Amino acid sequence: MLLQTTTRKVILAIIAVLLLITTVKDWYDFAQCGAVDQCIASALGLQLYTKSAISFLVTLLAFIVSAESHSPRDRRFLRIAFVCSLLGDFSFSLFRAIKPEYVMASDVLGILFFTMFLVMLIHRHSRTSENDLYCRNAYWRLLGSITVVAILLFALGAIRIMVALVLAYAFYIVTATVVGAIAPYKWYFPMKNALLVRWGMLTFFVGDVLVGLSMISGADHSAMETISAIANNFIWWFYVPAQLMLIRSSVKIEN
Repeated sequence: MLLQTTTRKVILAIIAVLLLITTVKDWYDFAQCGAVDQCIASALGLQLYTKSAISFLVTLLAFIVSAESHSPRDRRFLRIAFVCSLLGDFSFSLFRAIKPEYVMASDVLGILFFTMFLVMLIHRHSRTSENDLYCRNAYWRLLGSITVVAILLFALGAIRIMVALVLAYAFYIVTATVVGAIAPYKWYFPMKNALLVRWGMLTFFVGDVLVGLSMISGADHSAMETISAIANNFIWWFYVPAQLMLIRSSVKIEN
């Protein structure tokens, strides 16, 4: 389905090329610097732009493919989720490339947008029918989720804003992964689509684990810093396939 038209093939080919460029540059920087956080961080210019381009193309592909979604409501949820994902990636990549002095702001925005991405996926993957009560109340539940996060941030902000953000995000990524994993038992998505949801969310979770490992800091060239650098270089090899599986899950696959 993702390779059904020439437009989709071109988009996927460009994504593959950009991912290859990103990977080569990541490992080149690692080979040149070794496990030195500041050295690798200062060499990220190209990758920040290629990752932003990949995010844009993946979101564009989501809009194109979901036009054939088995459900208008599912299409809406998926598109909103991917817009949030795009804004999150732009915050982490493009915003940081343009305004490197605002690293803290880019991290805060990125985490908030990806939290909203997960909230939308939780709503999408927990449905049991086209018109179930959960779906009809989805927007109110979304508003309630935002409120919960806001309260959590306010309560923990006096301690450390990033701690509050990470805790809130951890809650949503675990919830989204569990909900995605049991999607085949919800009987809303066709079985093959539900399996794509499951594996897409599990793959996305692994990518987030790698993000967590990449944030580990240690002495230069230490084992901890080496793990951090290597984990960083594998994140997008999980992130992109996860996104593609979620996109593909929107179009019905005959069992």
